[in-house]
Amino acid sequence: MVEAVTRNYSIRHLTPEDWQEFAAIRLEALKRNRGVFTSNYEKEHAYDEHQWKSHWLSQGNKSVFGLFDGLKLIGITGVFTYKDDASGKTGIMGLSYIQPDYRGQGLSDFLYRAHIDWAVNHKEWTKLIIGHRETNEPSRRANQRHGFQFTHRVNRTWPDGAQEDELCYEIDLEQLRQKQ
Repeated sequence: MVEAVTRNYSIRHLTPEDWQEFAAIRLEALKRNRGVFTSNYEKEHAYDEHQWKSHWLSQGNKSVFGLFDGLKLIGITGVFTYKDDASGKTGIMGLSYIQPDYRGQGLSDFLYRAHIDWAVNHKEWTKLIIGHRETNEPSRRANQRHGFQFTHRVNRTWPDGAQEDELCYEIDLEQLRQKQ
């Protein structure tokens, strides 16, 4: 488990017992940022307790983290086995959201370190990938600070109906393991 503490901020793995706090902030993220995520508010608003726990917060080849200011959940992020890699050797980062009042303070570094640390210890994976909408400059800057390399772009239609490229990146987990 990744634990980090600076000032009042900390990050920890979320469990099924955290489902209500997680659901509230996930729905907030989807509502505020309709064109950023691959899902949408309407779909996830309909989830029941079982779906929140089993879809997002169950154990296995994924981990969802919460970013806290004291006891208040202010951000979330997740890392999962990439469903489009039949070998199961690729992890993907997603769900990342920090409440607006907490942005611009470098807190995304907590999220990236949690992803990368968890992925490095998840020996089945050889690489970790991430993508973002082309105009999402804060996401690009954050992934570049943490060593992700651009691989390709994909034209896509986002949940808000806009057509814009997704920029895709990866980091070699085997290489990171060798450095440890």
